[in-house]
Amino acid sequence: MVTASLKDISLLDAIVVTYVLILPIVASAFGVAELAAQQSSREDQPTVLRRAHSPLLILANWLRSALTYALALFVWGTAPNFGQGPPECDRKTRLIFFGASLPALGSGRTLNLTGWGILTALFAWRTLKGSWTLLAALQGLFSENVLLKPKDPPKNELNLETMEKYNYVTGDREVTERAYRPGQVFHEMIKGMMNQILGWAPTGQGRWYRKYGQLILATLIATWAITMTELELRLNDIDASDLNKWGFGQILPLILTISPLFALFEAVLKKRSRGPLESSKRTLRFCIRRATNLTRPRTELDGFSTEQIQQLIEDEQLTQEYVDQTLAPSPFALLTVGDKDVYNTYALPHTGNPDWQEYFDADVADTTTIVIRIFDSKCMDRGWPALIGYTTILPFAMFPPGSGGGNDVAPADDSSTPTQAIALVNQANRTQESGAQTFPLFRDRSVIPGMSLEFSVSSDVQSPLPPPNIAGLNNFGLQHVNERRNVAIFKWRGKTIHGKRQTRLTERYNMPE
Repeated sequence: MVTASLKDISLLDAIVVTYVLILPIVASAFGVAELAAQQSSREDQPTVLRRAHSPLLILANWLRSALTYALALFVWGTAPNFGQGPPECDRKTRLIFFGASLPALGSGRTLNLTGWGILTALFAWRTLKGSWTLLAALQGLFSENVLLKPKDPPKNELNLETMEKYNYVTGDREVTERAYRPGQVFHEMIKGMMNQILGWAPTGQGRWYRKYGQLILATLIATWAITMTELELRLNDIDASDLNKWGFGQILPLILTISPLFALFEAVLKKRSRGPLESSKRTLRFCIRRATNLTRPRTELDGFSTEQIQQLIEDEQLTQEYVDQTLAPSPFALLTVGDKDVYNTYALPHTGNPDWQEYFDADVADTTTIVIRIFDSKCMDRGWPALIGYTTILPFAMFPPGSGGGNDVAPADDSSTPTQAIALVNQANRTQESGAQTFPLFRDRSVIPGMSLEFSVSSDVQSPLPPPNIAGLNNFGLQHVNERRNVAIFKWRGKTIHGKRQTRLTERYNMPE
């Protein structure tokens, strides 16, 4: 960008650079797509893990896209007077686009200004929508807790969904129900246009598509960029002897290409030196149940003694309710699975004994470690140290010897009502109590007296995920009812060849505090 602004390169060199830049963009987008990918979930399991994003990666990914669009617009916007050579050279320059030779200062310039202008407008729109994410990432460079919390406080709501499927041909009717809480929304990486293109890769259920779809598309785009670069150099009238000279511009890319190869070779050697490990993974269902005797790391009343606080209450300057809520944390748990996937529980207000009862599924290997950290959202909002305590768990170590898994969650029958479905969930929660284990919490390399966490593991992942903290519908307040109906029917000569109807009824309730 600096070289282009100083006009130290020709228009032809700038065109070649814009093509060559596609290669690192594709590689970066492919890597970002892998990092930002969420764990796949079934339709009846809305709760999924999310990836832990580095704030530096979020900013670097955005800055890379911004500089690319700025360079392209600058080159084509100033094309008539661009470069170090005389204007006659620029008028002779040809743009090679899909094999077509276009005048760089004519239709080629118009084509690029239109294309890059549209991409820049889309990028500006994504930046505007993700401005809070960029600000959070910038703040996250100096504070490690910024990206852990959801964007907005989660609503204390419960959705009860009834799905009815009817086949007009066979007359079969299928009714399924599920209860779930709305998912929390976190700061996600702002994806560039190349990420969007790679997202169009085949996403079928087959393992081959999931594993190689984006790789094949990225390879095709990179091959196109290399071909266009080669054609750009060959079909323009340039001195071929200049292409065979070695200088700083040739040596530096070679070094930059070789360095990652050495890093990759070193990573392979490190992996081999660790010895053989079981590469296969199993899907397990985890439940973070409750924690006990949690206290805030720091409170607004730390400067007062117990006697002073009691005196303020007697003088009616403070109320006992205010003191109790101030001293009690608003805890939420953050579970890191294998240093990559993250699950957040809901933050429960003003309680030292949170009862989360939140379930999630994860793919784990024999050596996978789960680290559970509990934070106080009040301290986090004030910028204070927010870590209450943490513990480390080896999932397979929780199973008894010779056991294939934990207790099962009883699935709800298709004909049951929403109230009966929640009753079954409560019954399943009670039967699973025997499989739960209690772990002490640590902080500053020592056990915190009295603080503990209850956690359970099960190998039953076929039944729907139970919603957290379900106590029944008696105290729930119905807020909203939404019904959607999709009908697809095909008739031939008065006979129904294919026909299906799908009705989705969603009731949204306020959960009791």
